[in-house]
Amino acid sequence: MQLKTLEISGFKSFADKTTIQFDHGITGIVGPNGSGKSNITEAIRWALGEQSAKNLRGGKMPDIIFAGSNARKPLNRAEVSLTFDNQDHQLKSDYDEVNVSRVLYRDGTSTFYLNQKSCRLRDIVNLFMDSGLGRESFSIISQGKIAAIFNSKPAQRRGIIEEAAGVVKYKQRKKEADNQLTETAANLNRVSDIISELAQQVEPLKKQSSLAKDYLRQKKQLDQVSKTLLVRQIEAQAAKRDQQQQTLTQTQENVQLAQHNQTEFQTQVNAQKKQQQKVAQQLDRLQQQQLQITKHQGELSSQTELVGERRRVAQENLANLKTGLTQQNDKLQKQHQSLVDEKKALAQAAKQLHQQELQIKQAKAHQKLDKATLEKAIEKLRQRYIDQLQQQTSLHNEAVYLKRQQQQDQVQNQKQQAQQQALLQRVQTLKQQQEKAAAQVTQLTKKQQQLQQQRQQLQSQSQTEQAHYQQQQQQWYQALAIMQKAQAKQASLAEMQEDYSGFYAGVRGILKHKKQITGIIGAVAELIDVPQKYNQAIESALGNQLQSVVVKDEAAGKNGINYLRHHHLGRATFLPAAVMQPQPLNQFQQQQLTGITGYIGLAADLVTFSSAYANVIRYLLGRIVVATDLDAAIKIATALRHRVRIVTLKGDLLNPGGAMTGGGHNQRGGLLARKQEQQTLTAQIAQMQQQLTAKEQALQTKKAQLEAAAKQNVTLEQKLKALAPQLLEQQGIVKDVQRQQAQLTQQQKAIAFTDQQQNETKISNQEKLTTNQQQTQQVTAAIQQLKTELAEKQTHLSNWQADQTASAEKQQQLKTALAVAQERQKQRQQAYREHVEQQSALQAEITRDQRQAKQLQQQLDAQKQNHRANQDELKISAQKLAQLSQQIKTLKLQRAQIDSTLQQQEQQLAHAQATYQKQATNAQQLKTSLNYLNQQLKQALTQLESDYQLSFEAAKADTLTTDFSQLKQQEKLLKLGLADLGEVNLGAIAEYQRVSQRYDFLLEQRKDLLTAREQLTATMTEMDQEVGQRFKATFEATAKAFAEIFPLMFGGGQANLSLTDPTDLLTTGIEITAQPPGKKLQQLSLLSGGEQALTAITLLFAIINVRPVPLCILDEVEAALDEANVARFGRFLKRYDQQTQFIVITHRKGTMMAMDVLFGVAMQESGVSKMVSVALEDAQREASA
Repeated sequence: MQLKTLEISGFKSFADKTTIQFDHGITGIVGPNGSGKSNITEAIRWALGEQSAKNLRGGKMPDIIFAGSNARKPLNRAEVSLTFDNQDHQLKSDYDEVNVSRVLYRDGTSTFYLNQKSCRLRDIVNLFMDSGLGRESFSIISQGKIAAIFNSKPAQRRGIIEEAAGVVKYKQRKKEADNQLTETAANLNRVSDIISELAQQVEPLKKQSSLAKDYLRQKKQLDQVSKTLLVRQIEAQAAKRDQQQQTLTQTQENVQLAQHNQTEFQTQVNAQKKQQQKVAQQLDRLQQQQLQITKHQGELSSQTELVGERRRVAQENLANLKTGLTQQNDKLQKQHQSLVDEKKALAQAAKQLHQQELQIKQAKAHQKLDKATLEKAIEKLRQRYIDQLQQQTSLHNEAVYLKRQQQQDQVQNQKQQAQQQALLQRVQTLKQQQEKAAAQVTQLTKKQQQLQQQRQQLQSQSQTEQAHYQQQQQQWYQALAIMQKAQAKQASLAEMQEDYSGFYAGVRGILKHKKQITGIIGAVAELIDVPQKYNQAIESALGNQLQSVVVKDEAAGKNGINYLRHHHLGRATFLPAAVMQPQPLNQFQQQQLTGITGYIGLAADLVTFSSAYANVIRYLLGRIVVATDLDAAIKIATALRHRVRIVTLKGDLLNPGGAMTGGGHNQRGGLLARKQEQQTLTAQIAQMQQQLTAKEQALQTKKAQLEAAAKQNVTLEQKLKALAPQLLEQQGIVKDVQRQQAQLTQQQKAIAFTDQQQNETKISNQEKLTTNQQQTQQVTAAIQQLKTELAEKQTHLSNWQADQTASAEKQQQLKTALAVAQERQKQRQQAYREHVEQQSALQAEITRDQRQAKQLQQQLDAQKQNHRANQDELKISAQKLAQLSQQIKTLKLQRAQIDSTLQQQEQQLAHAQATYQKQATNAQQLKTSLNYLNQQLKQALTQLESDYQLSFEAAKADTLTTDFSQLKQQEKLLKLGLADLGEVNLGAIAEYQRVSQRYDFLLEQRKDLLTAREQLTATMTEMDQEVGQRFKATFEATAKAFAEIFPLMFGGGQANLSLTDPTDLLTTGIEITAQPPGKKLQQLSLLSGGEQALTAITLLFAIINVRPVPLCILDEVEAALDEANVARFGRFLKRYDQQTQFIVITHRKGTMMAMDVLFGVAMQESGVSKMVSVALEDAQREASA
């Protein structure tokens, strides 16, 4: 296998598509620094799957895309393709030629291609795994990797040997096996949890199943006895019903006649009421208008009075303000004069205070002349006397020196004047250059600061948006988890619904196959919707009837029964919608219920259902009363004489006849509760899906905003990068000019300083010459003067003691007077400030009163206009009011006439209504009694059909002949027996069979998982053994080759590879020690840069010697070697070039000499790399340079 072709497009500095053809042997790549040679190495590494931008000398992956230059715009994609000759099929591919490509877009999207087909990164990694070109391979050595090898930890170096040993694929397989083992352990834990849960259910279900069978046996006997008693009750009720039906027919005819008379009178009354209502509406409308006008008149009158009062108050306020302004102006004049007087007094006091302070200072100055000062002055006078004597001797020598110095200074002054003129011209030129460059720097700096500020704001905004995005994403994941949990629960409920879990076996059989049976509508529990607060009441009231199957007609019910019998699926109750007739409570019973506290309503009115089967639901629930609690239920039962079924919200039942059923319920929900929960979950999931969609859209919008901000940030970065060289150039010009100016300034200062010194020296010398003679004459006089001063000081010292006491007393008096004067001055200053503040406040008050007076005058003018308008409007309102009063009077007369006629007609209607009510009451009483009989009869028939699924004729044919009293006794005993059994779970029989089957299945599944875990563990152990053996063999061979090649590369010395933990071949690290000729054996970190590089090259050749690699890429690895070692490096390349294809990036002449083919890389265009042909002589010349 060898690399045949490398194609680069848009990768780093290779903006244009570049193709490089490689041959066998050693290929060299040369070029100046910064031309882009190393980008070729990084392009190959990137195409082979490198995922770290840092290893490619970038901050993030899009940095590898061509960023543009002064003449070119940035590109949006980078692509690198590698073509390998695979005739030896060293790569795991059926193709003789393998092409690997990688494409990256500016938005971060990356795609891999294998033979022009899209693939995953994992496919590329697996392709080159154990080929010598893997991620941890030592066959691609980039700049800086040598230092990384030596600075890395021993555990990190083992990857080099693992790649050479070909164990990477085993490690990958072990990782996959470990993941499978983890997944198997999780499955095993899950199955064990389920088994543990089912184990707790099996035994209780077994007991419940046995109890249910006993219950069914006794229930069957009770049904037979109760059925016989019910048939006899139906026969007695039917006879009584026929007798009352005849009486009711006659009474209803009388009711119809009375109703006709009532209707005629009612029509007349309604017509008269409409006329009355019409007149009343007109009268109301006119009276409303009258009221509004009257109210408006009152408001206008109030406004007129209010305006007059406001005008009077405003006039008084205006007069008061004018009087106050006059007084305040007088007061202001007086305060001004006071301030002038106070200011003069302050000035006079300050002058006196200053004089007192001068007196104190003079007293202190006089006091400082103490005895020590006088003695020191006497000593100085003596020293001066001696100095004058010495000066007399040196004056002659000084005069001779000064005359000679004047002659030398004159010559030097002429030279410095010429230099100063030339410097002035040069300073002017540099000043102009500096001003021009400084203006450019200011402009570029301002632009750079603007761009940096924009970038900083954009980055800050992006960070905030990124935090918001992550927060929204976390909320989306949380919402998704909640929805998935709800969906799982809904799916579980749906599965139970689909399987009709909780239904009797017969009902379940019908519902599962209702498509095969014509006319099946569904179970009662499926067809009604019950509010959650009534679930328990309706479930208790219906009981087993929740599982009754509603069908279209009797034929459909018959088909269902035949289907159950034919398939031996059990029994079920069928309710034909076509024949079922509801039996509602009579009007008397409903009226009684209305006034009872705790009455909620009839069960049929508290649920919702389709009109298609309304008769069935009203038949089941129409005579069931729902009460709040048991106390209310007892009151209702007493009022209705125990003739209806009553159920409480907690599910307690009061049956007709007085029987009561109640107590605690199990915690599991019934059929209605399960249906309610499923509907609630469906609604919640729909709402959560909408919320998820909204959150997802918000996430997409936020992501688009982040991507746009990233693109904008890249644009700003590019602008800043383009601006930086210009700014540096101008700043360099400014610094250079400033440096030259500083030099010229120093030169000017030096000349000026020298000139100044010469002038000063000249003047000084002249003065010295002039004063020399004077000083000589003055010396004698000074000596005599000093003698006189010494005598005076001695006298003054004697008198000082006497003056000390008097001076201290005078100073204390002055201090006391000064303190008193300072306190008075403070008081006067405080009084002056208070007067100033009072004057400012008074001036502000005058300004405020003037503004208020102006506002009051404006208000007076506006109020005058409002008063005039109100008077006009009052006149118009009075005229309208008179017209309305006349119209109202006319309508009131008309209404009185209508009221009289209506009163007569209502008396006639009342008489007709009384007659009708009497007849209707009689008919209703008869109808109520008949309905009660019919209802009792229907209830008995319904009970017969619902409880026993039999018609009256069929039940009558299957009754017992036992005496009625004996049947009652048998029924009582059987009910007691069932009551002793307590609550029985009839579904436990089928549930026990289902749970036990699942329990056995999960036990078998756990056994399979344990077997799989053992097999995976054994496989991992075998792979560890294989990895250890391969690693050990490869390490020993590499260590041996490394020890043999090291003396050849270094011309002596020795080196060694060792394991940090030979007992653990799976994790042990690798230590490298080397002893170059003439040195002690030491760690790699202590070697020089050249020695480290040569050691790394030795390790590379050792690995190639043990396991030849098809391709080796070396990027300036020999840069730190001297010429002798470079030549030795070239010879070793030649040694292995038959089995390994080398691509070497180099600057060294010795390396170029070993190359078979040379390629050149240059930047003929700024920032863009190009491949150029290079002759070997040119390359050698470049290397020499």
